[in-house]
Amino acid sequence: MKRLILVSLVTILSLSLASSVKAQAETDPLRHWNESVDALVRRVSPSVVQIMVTGFGAVTEGEHGNAGVVIGRQKAIGSGFVIDASGYILTNAHVVKGAQRVQVALPSGPVDSTVVGALASRITVVPARIIGVSSEIDLALLKVDGVRLTPLSVANYRNVRQGETVFAFGSPQGLRNSVTHGIISAVARQTDPDSPLVYIQTDAPINPGNSGGPLVNIDGEVVGVNTFILSESGGAEGLGFAIPCGVLQVVYQQLRKYGPGNGARAEAFPKLWRHHFRRGSWRPCGSCGPAHRRYSSDRGRQERRQLAVRWLSYALS
Repeated sequence: MKRLILVSLVTILSLSLASSVKAQAETDPLRHWNESVDALVRRVSPSVVQIMVTGFGAVTEGEHGNAGVVIGRQKAIGSGFVIDASGYILTNAHVVKGAQRVQVALPSGPVDSTVVGALASRITVVPARIIGVSSEIDLALLKVDGVRLTPLSVANYRNVRQGETVFAFGSPQGLRNSVTHGIISAVARQTDPDSPLVYIQTDAPINPGNSGGPLVNIDGEVVGVNTFILSESGGAEGLGFAIPCGVLQVVYQQLRKYGPGNGARAEAFPKLWRHHFRRGSWRPCGSCGPAHRRYSSDRGRQERRQLAVRWLSYALS
């Protein structure tokens, strides 16, 4: 009898301990955070693509001490994301600059974030067409045919907040299906007083190859398109910049409407922006390619600041 009572007590104690451990696991904020991030990655990753570009461009080579510029074949890798289920993909214009052939690597099937899933993952490479390019805003719209894709939702720019947690998806240095996270450092950063454009600033690590990939919030909505970084080393230093979601929505609609091939026509942007984009001289000013451009004119800093405010108002409209 005593032995039976002892066994019963041990069983009850074991069950109580197991229940306590389970309850603690369910209320552990770190465990809950991990599970939430895992769910987010599984939901967003199938809509993020790797873009492979082949084309021709200027190549500098030295021969017998003399440097000459020749035209040679070039390859580049960038990122993009599905914005419409019928096969439309958004990326940066500098990713496809000079492209003769564009291919897109799509995930095959659901994304598994485990080690086994990563090792067993498959990709499908399909050709893509360039529907339109806006060099001024640094956005390009691609189209793939014969596949059904899962698009990402675009956030409301008015709801984006400083300090908000965000995740950067893409292919840094060609490393497909990578994700990093950080916060929004600034919601409307004018990186150059001579430029009317504003960007979302983030400390989420962004490197060359991330260009064109989405910057998403905790709901999996796109808050921006990763575009360029400010860096002394050439790598991520916590100063990444993304084209705001309010801008990409407007540009996407115009590129799709006025495509294919020759980019957004003059009607795509208000007369105010066309006038200022065509004035002065533009030159590359970013470490991820010609994403950030400097605008020089004689109108003065105050006017360009006002132009930035108008541009931001247009993005929010």
